[in-house]
Amino acid sequence: QQPNYQFTMPTIKGTASVTDNHAQLKLLRSTTFPSNFSQKVDFTKIHRGVIQHWIEERITALLGFEDDIVGSTAVHLFLPEAAPSSSEGGEATTAAGGGGEAEVDPRRAQLDLAGFLGEKEAAEFASELWTMMLDAQTAPAGVPRKLVEKKKEEMRRQRELQQQQQQQQQQQQQ
Repeated sequence: QQPNYQFTMPTIKGTASVTDNHAQLKLLRSTTFPSNFSQKVDFTKIHRGVIQHWIEERITALLGFEDDIVGSTAVHLFLPEAAPSSSEGGEATTAAGGGGEAEVDPRRAQLDLAGFLGEKEAAEFASELWTMMLDAQTAPAGVPRKLVEKKKEEMRRQRELQQQQQQQQQQQQQ
């Protein structure tokens, strides 16, 4: 009779860490998640393009290099492609990439990303993204207020820089 050996693969950054349903359920029970993960996001009310761009930039920042596969994985985990609905294609519907009801479990998405980003980074990323998406669904254009304020600040700094350059040019001409 041969001994029955069971091997557990270690979690290695860059590999999918949760491969079977039993292991994932065990991790779901043992991991502490932010309280706002219990709130649902209405994907028809968020601006998909803006959120997708933020996800890709944030993944690049976390990894320290651009990785299209991890970025794409994160986008697909948190921004599902919804089936087109029968309603007339309004602004919110097109912004979300379709209609229909899409469900995302941020806990599972976080666990799926942990294999690529690391547990701590995946938790920070998922929490930050989910908070922004909850904010975006109540914002008029479906864009998180944090990103709107960041863009306003960038534009203000750019204006100031242009004004300084104009002043320097005027001083040099005199």
